[in-house]
Amino acid sequence: MALAAICFAGFILMILAQVSYRYLGISMVFSEDAARLLNIYAVFLGLVMVVHKDGDVRIDLIDRFLAQKPALQTILRVGYAFILIALLSAISYGSFLLMQANWGFLLPAIPFLHQGHIYLAPFIGSILSIIVTISKLHRYFTHGYEPAEDQL
Repeated sequence: MALAAICFAGFILMILAQVSYRYLGISMVFSEDAARLLNIYAVFLGLVMVVHKDGDVRIDLIDRFLAQKPALQTILRVGYAFILIALLSAISYGSFLLMQANWGFLLPAIPFLHQGHIYLAPFIGSILSIIVTISKLHRYFTHGYEPAEDQL
């Protein structure tokens, strides 16, 4: 979570610096690439925390309807988890292929970073999110679904 927050803060600083320097007539060549890279890392590292906290966007009508039926709620959560694992697996596979294909090319404004570093963030974020989801599945199978206190 802290790493995602640091990346987001760096993204904001790069954008503010880019706008400020533009008014001064000074060009910051690297700021656009740095801002894009930091934004991508903030999103995909933040994804891990969202998956961990069940913070995904959803309509909670089904959750409220099944609040009195824990067995059905567990079945629904297991289904959600399998769908999430399938989607995250597709993201991780695609980002791995893109990372391999673009690793040989340097970023134009930041010559010590490769374009493959852009696709490293979705790969890391999706793999870590899959691990978190598998640990949740284990918990669902052993203890059933137990909503967090803020979801009650």
